[in-house]
Amino acid sequence: MNYIPLGPRDIPPRNATQWQTLANTEEMTDRTIHNIELKSASKLQKRQYLMLRVLWKSFPKQKFDVNKFELTACVEEASRYLDAYSSWQLYCASFDGELSEGTFALARFYQKQVSWVPKDTPFDSDATAVPSPIAHRTRSRRGHSGKQVREEALQTPSKPPKNPQAQPRTPFTNVSSGGDSDEDGDEPPQSHDSLGPPELIDQSFPKTKDEQIVNTALLDFLNAFIIHRNSRVQWTLYRKPFTAQFATASIQARTDGCLEEVGSGKVHAIVEVKPVVRSTAPFSIAMQEAAQMVTWIKTNPDPAGKIGGCGHRLHVSQDRNEIYIIFAEYDETYVKYLDDKLDRSKDPGFLTMHQFGPWDIENRSDMADVGRILLAIALRADKICQERGKIK
Repeated sequence: MNYIPLGPRDIPPRNATQWQTLANTEEMTDRTIHNIELKSASKLQKRQYLMLRVLWKSFPKQKFDVNKFELTACVEEASRYLDAYSSWQLYCASFDGELSEGTFALARFYQKQVSWVPKDTPFDSDATAVPSPIAHRTRSRRGHSGKQVREEALQTPSKPPKNPQAQPRTPFTNVSSGGDSDEDGDEPPQSHDSLGPPELIDQSFPKTKDEQIVNTALLDFLNAFIIHRNSRVQWTLYRKPFTAQFATASIQARTDGCLEEVGSGKVHAIVEVKPVVRSTAPFSIAMQEAAQMVTWIKTNPDPAGKIGGCGHRLHVSQDRNEIYIIFAEYDETYVKYLDDKLDRSKDPGFLTMHQFGPWDIENRSDMADVGRILLAIALRADKICQERGKIK
């Protein structure tokens, strides 16, 4: 079957019926992520995405229910804190006047820069990489030296992008080692078939200027909520990689940041940004974020506690001027599917991504609303760390 590139109007399957229809169309009904035929490629394809078994449900921001995601108590605490936080009051007032001094001043400065990003910034829907199959990875470059690999990683592509400035970097890098990786996937595997050390991987898949602005605006905003608190968690710009080992391939996904526990580095939420609005390429963006979530779950399954609490994991995204909060829902059966430990006669279920938003960074009411939610998320992660410390 010939691969058909995603179009801008394509949307990810929202329910099991839509997923089955796509699987039938792609002739993938008898496949799993462990037996799918993979060939070396430069992009994540729809067929591989389908085998991750992801459903995507989108809701407007008004439908966000703090009770459903067990955030009620933390949102109430966040509201009390922000009502007495002078820097927050100055930030909210800046939407109607001049930007005053305060902890949120830098965040607001970069949020205004985001509004300067051209609305017609091109988005490369093919800007995702797919892992090479294990058989290929263990044989193809056995004779290459480390120096040769580094030189390859820095070579100019044979077909440069039409607009290099607007070309978004991929959150994926080819993983080439057939051996074991670090327990938490914190560092990319090193081998003769890899793209080289992490710093060269970042040079091979650089972030564009516009994407860097969006990333800085979001992380500055997130940290402004907790910078004056004695918190056990922090939002970091570190592009944390997660590596998922499957039977025929190994996927590594890089995030744009994460909410991690100070000291241990344990991740409580992941961050992804784009210089374009989500409606530009909903399926392509969904594929990237879903693959990030899958590799995180596969690396740190925690089927009982789900790390983020309330049976879900969390993805915070900003696409140009729009903020989204995405909760990933799954169960032990899905974890067994990823680990290839599920009886083939049983239904593996799905990973369901519940997307809420957008909240517009240029809208005072939106930011006042999402600010309380984002602080509540950090407060809950801090409480989880605190309770785990008591158990120890």
